[in-house]
Amino acid sequence: MDRRKFMNQLGAGSAATVLPSMMLSFNTSDLESHKTKPLVFGIVADVHKDLMPDADERLEKFISEAQRRKVDYIIQLGDFCMADNENKDFMNIWQTFKGPKYHVLGNHDMDRNSKKEMLEFWGMPKTYYSYDFHGFHFIVLDANFLYKDGVFIDYEKSNFYVNSSYRTFIDDKQIAWLKADLEATTSPTVIFSHQSLWHYQWGVKNRLAVQKIMEGHKEKIICCMNGHNHIDFHHHQNGIDYLEINSMSYQWMEDKYKNTQRYPKAMYEQYKWLPNMATYRDPLYAFASIDPAGTISLEGIKSQWVPPSPYAMGMPKSIYGNEYSPEISDYHIQFGQK
Repeated sequence: MDRRKFMNQLGAGSAATVLPSMMLSFNTSDLESHKTKPLVFGIVADVHKDLMPDADERLEKFISEAQRRKVDYIIQLGDFCMADNENKDFMNIWQTFKGPKYHVLGNHDMDRNSKKEMLEFWGMPKTYYSYDFHGFHFIVLDANFLYKDGVFIDYEKSNFYVNSSYRTFIDDKQIAWLKADLEATTSPTVIFSHQSLWHYQWGVKNRLAVQKIMEGHKEKIICCMNGHNHIDFHHHQNGIDYLEINSMSYQWMEDKYKNTQRYPKAMYEQYKWLPNMATYRDPLYAFASIDPAGTISLEGIKSQWVPPSPYAMGMPKSIYGNEYSPEISDYHIQFGQK
């Protein structure tokens, strides 16, 4: 069975499946020159503190496990929390991890705030940036721009609730920066974004411009990781692997599938969007390990729906690439060979 046929038959719900190795053209002899050791980092996406009643407890479990594993750093992929005083305790939980911590801006993080306010509240240096760790390179992108009448406009204070054709762009200045950054690095690279750099329906609108640059340096790219879509999925395209990291907390349901039986009545009175949220019993998160021999492995948490599941409420199964599930799969991807 060829690889394309295999991937077409692999559903996102195959939580225990370990993908076969996918070879890129990076030479691991270059990696060995860095004299690196395996790098392990923790990943969480779409916690949605401002929507989830138990967001604090969910984050605490992730931080506790990250500390137990003694990971090198942690990163959150956006839709984390807004810059409100009542969220300071939540941020204090994040700060209990004593190692390096990195942030990616999500679209809902600017529901009430500007990007500048979010940077200050999170202690984030810039909206997009890069960093090096143990001989590996990491890039964080900001796809939170409107594009209208030839002008890129920063998301702020819910201004992105407009026609969807105007939103989810990466501005030209940042794309030029990405090109220069990839040209400058000699290290194998992971690219983080909140919105997908590949997804045909929910991805970055001008992703072809980004993909063209990345594909010109695909020998350097280990993979791309994103949140936003609240799905568990892997996509391989033109020599680059894209990993969708599921939400820590829930899947959004249309009104016709909403439910008020999962939690006590008082919670629904306090959290008005809770009826539309099909929540996961356990918090979802993942740990990635990059081996200098040329592999990246992702170990994800598998949970269950807090009943009733969205399917019990009559929701049909989504098409391939959009499936909903309460889990993050395990992956093993090769990005080089000796």
